[in-house]
Amino acid sequence: MTVDERAVTEALTRLADRARPVDPELLLSRALRRRARLKRPRWGLALAAAACVVAIGVVALRAHEQLAVSPASSPTASTEPTASTKSTARATRSATAPPATVYVRDIPGLPRNTIAQFATVEDCMPKGSPVHSMDGERLLPQYGTIKDYRWLVEAKDKLGVTRLVGSRKGFVLCTPAIRLVSYPTDPIFSYWGGDPPGKLALRGALSVDVYSVEMQSEINPGRDGDPSFLVVAGRVAPQATGVEVEWADGRKMTANVRNGFYIGRSRVYADKKGSIRPVPLSKVTAYDSGGQALGELKNVKWRSEGTTDADD
Repeated sequence: MTVDERAVTEALTRLADRARPVDPELLLSRALRRRARLKRPRWGLALAAAACVVAIGVVALRAHEQLAVSPASSPTASTEPTASTKSTARATRSATAPPATVYVRDIPGLPRNTIAQFATVEDCMPKGSPVHSMDGERLLPQYGTIKDYRWLVEAKDKLGVTRLVGSRKGFVLCTPAIRLVSYPTDPIFSYWGGDPPGKLALRGALSVDVYSVEMQSEINPGRDGDPSFLVVAGRVAPQATGVEVEWADGRKMTANVRNGFYIGRSRVYADKKGSIRPVPLSKVTAYDSGGQALGELKNVKWRSEGTTDADD
């Protein structure tokens, strides 16, 4: 028995008019069962399969046309948003809005860190903990691991940045690498106050916990050699918003202050013999938001980073 092509076409057309997704195999079997019970010739199956493909295209085209002329996009429809579209828009914005700022676990006495801020701690201690002052390959986990430290404050200029990263026992100065420009400094641990066990609590308005030289070792140093910086950093009273550093030769520097900590760095050059002799600090002063001095330290001696306890 031959297949009635007209009947097959009408059946497929009726299904296409419904504009619903079509299962080609199901559509084919339904159409053919109505007109034939005998074995189908190959050309009939091919024709029916082709009709299925056409039907699917009709369905997709009609669905696309319905979207194209919907009230939201029709040139003759009102563009004023309805309550429904406003609600949908709010829901869409809510779903796509960036999440609220995420913080890592708080450590009492240390500033709260966002995920991005804590990432700088990981950059400062890529091996997981501070290292020995004479051997950068020797880890010192007794001074804590990354999870015990938080980013405190940093000093940045056109040449780079030096960060103060701290725990409840002590801190690490960090001058990170600049891609294709310089190498990172070793994360050398120092106790708060300089001596073990190291106490985070501050007596007075401020402390100078480190006065040291940080060298930014460059891959291809210029005529001046690797740039070096005098770094002054420590703790300061919570109400302090500014710290000024003054050297014996009259130079001054304004340090950056954040949540009870400060740091400043100033470029220094080697002498003709290639050595750097830091000038003594004549005065370090903390100020509040009104410009009133909260306290000062005078004649501050050189205090390099590192520790000399028995474990070293």
